[in-house]
Order: sequence, then structure tokens, then C-alpha cells
Amino acid sequence: MKDSFEELYLALKIDRNKSEWSKERTLQERAKHLETEVKEVLEAIEKKDLQNLHEELGDVLWGLLAVMIIAEEENNFEIKNIINNTLTKLKRRKPWIFNGEEVNSEEELNKWKKVKEQGKNERN
Repeated sequence: MKDSFEELYLALKIDRNKSEWSKERTLQERAKHLETEVKEVLEAIEKKDLQNLHEELGDVLWGLLAVMIIAEEENNFEIKNIINNTLTKLKRRKPWIFNGEEVNSEEELNKWKKVKEQGKNERN
């Protein structure tokens, strides 16, 4: 999966550089398009249309990466840092999925809330 993800990312970077239409798209336009694609995912889920859901999830991934690529260009940060920060956040908020601890749904919710609150307090 890692190779496929990287290939998609690189293909969309090429698209952004070589396609005039893609070059002209703004961050706002791409984000609005992403919003539309997410709504289509919700519709497919509501209709239990798995074939369409598969396609729409691909469109959301494409749209999200397109937004991230433009944000990367405009704001001088790297997508790999976004991914690494998200992974760090997941490990901080849900350590039990990495350390083998077994928790039930209620315990998980309580732990999640506690860690999330600690994060808010640290930022303030």
C-alpha cells in the first residue's frame, strides 16, 4: 500500500505541475470539491451502494491529496510532516492499540477524553 500511496501522490504532483487546469485550481476550489466528494461518500453509504462507495472513496483520497499538495506549495510545509504529526497524535490518544492493552468501549472513551483534555490544557 505504501508504494501505491506514494505513486498516487507523485502522480498528483505531476498533474499539478503539468496540467493547466490543475495549475489554475486554488486551495479553496479544491477544498470545495473535496467537500462535494465527501457528500457523495455519505450518499453511497446511506444507499448501501458499495460499488459507488469504492469509487467515491477514491475520489475523496484524490481530492484530499490535491488539497494537501496545494497547501504544501502555498504554506511551505511537507505532507510527510502532516502524516507524521497525525500518527503521533493517534499514538498519544490511543496508546492501547499499540501496547496490547485491552479496553472495552467505555474505558476507551474515558481514556480518549482524558488524553484529549490533557492536550487542550497543554496548548493553553
